[in-house]
Amino acid sequence: MSDVNIIGQSLFNIIQFTVWGILSGGIYALVALGIVIINKASGVFNFAHGWLMFIGGLFFWQVFQNGASDQVTAGLSLATAFLVIGGVMSMGIGAVAVRPETSGTTEGWQARLEKIGRKWLTTLTSRRFLIALIPALVAAVVMAFLLNQEDSKILRGAMAGIVGSILIGMFVERFTIRPLLGQPLLTAILMTLAIGFIIQGATQLIWGADERPIPVFVEESEKKPISVPTGIDENGNTIYTVIGYDILPPRALPDYQVDTESALGESLRFPRNLTWGFAIAIATFLAFVWLFQYTSIGLAMRATAENQVLAESVGLRVRLILAIVWGTVAVMAGIAGVIQGTGGSGLSALVIPALALRVFPAVLLGGMDSVTGALVGGVIIGIVEQLSILFISTTAAQEFAPFIVLITVLYFKPTGLFGQKRIDRV
Repeated sequence: MSDVNIIGQSLFNIIQFTVWGILSGGIYALVALGIVIINKASGVFNFAHGWLMFIGGLFFWQVFQNGASDQVTAGLSLATAFLVIGGVMSMGIGAVAVRPETSGTTEGWQARLEKIGRKWLTTLTSRRFLIALIPALVAAVVMAFLLNQEDSKILRGAMAGIVGSILIGMFVERFTIRPLLGQPLLTAILMTLAIGFIIQGATQLIWGADERPIPVFVEESEKKPISVPTGIDENGNTIYTVIGYDILPPRALPDYQVDTESALGESLRFPRNLTWGFAIAIATFLAFVWLFQYTSIGLAMRATAENQVLAESVGLRVRLILAIVWGTVAVMAGIAGVIQGTGGSGLSALVIPALALRVFPAVLLGGMDSVTGALVGGVIIGIVEQLSILFISTTAAQEFAPFIVLITVLYFKPTGLFGQKRIDRV
C-alpha cells in the first residue's frame, strides 16, 4: 500500500494530511458552534467572535505567564463556587430563568422590591440551592488549594480565561446587544463589528500589539554555562570559570506518532497542540450539547432560540437567557483562542480573529442554525484546507478552497447540509 499514488501523492501523505485536517476541523467546529449559538438565540451573525477568542486567550496568557496574586486566587475560587451553584441549579427546573408571576395591576416600586426580596429568599432557602451549596463550597476549597500549587499554571490560566470571558460576554450583551432588541437585525450585526474594533483597540492599549506565545507544549528551558578563560594550569591547559548561564529558548515537544511503517512506509504524526486542542474542543462541544439538551437552562435556551416573543409570553426571562448565552459563547471562544495560541503563531491579533473568518464557510456549510452542522462543517473545512495544501502545493489554496466547496454545496442545498428551511406565512 505504501506504493499507491493518487494524483501524484502517496497514500501516506493523503492519510497524514487528512488526519491533520480532522484535528484542525475539531477546533474549527468549536468556533463554528459559538457563531451558530448566537445566531440561533438572537438571529445575529456575530462578527466579533474572533476578537472574543483573542481576548479570552489573553486572559489565559496573563495569569499563565505572570502568575496570580492572592486576591486573584481568592476571586477565582469564589467564582468557581458561583459556577458550581449555577451548574447544579440549572439541572432541575431553572427558576432563575423564569419570571415570577405578576398580577394585572400596576404595582409601586415598594411592592415590586418586596416581591423580588421574597423571590430571592425563596431561592436561597430552597432545597435545590442548599444541595448546590455543598458541592460549591467543596469546589471552592479544592480550587483554592489547587490554584496555590506551584505547578498549576495551566489551571490558573484556564480559570482566569473562563471567568474573564464570561464577564466580557455578559458585558457585551448587556450594554451593546440588549439595547438593540426589537431593532432591525442589521443594526445588531453592525454592532458586533463595532464590538470587534473596540476589543481590538482595548487589547492593544493594555497588552500591546506583539505576539504572545503560550508555551504549553514545550520542553523546559536548558541552561548553557557561560565560561571565560581565567588562567592556565600546571599542564598548560586553559582554566575556564563559569560566570553565568545562557537560557536557551524552549524547544517544542515532539509529535505523537503511530507506527504505520509496515502499511504506509512511515509513521503517522499527531502534533501535540492539535491533538490536545482537538480533544479539548470536542469535549467542550459535547459539554455544551449536554447543557443544551438535558438541563433546564438548556431548555430555556432552545425555547428562546425558537421564538423570543413566545418564550417571553410563557414567563421566560429572555434577556437573562441571552446574557447566559453570550457568556457561554465567550467561554467557548476563549477556549478556542487558547488552543490556537499554543501553536507556532501564538496569540496574534493578525491570526486569531482571522481564524473566525476562515470558519464562516464551516458555519454556512453545516447550516446557520444547526449544532450538528457546526461539527460536520468544521471537520469538512479542516480536511479541505489540508488536502488543498497537499495537492495544489501552496498555502494560498488554504484560503480559497473552502469557499469553492461552500459555493458548490450551497448551489444544490442553499440551507447548508443540516440547515432547516423555514417557511414564513402571512
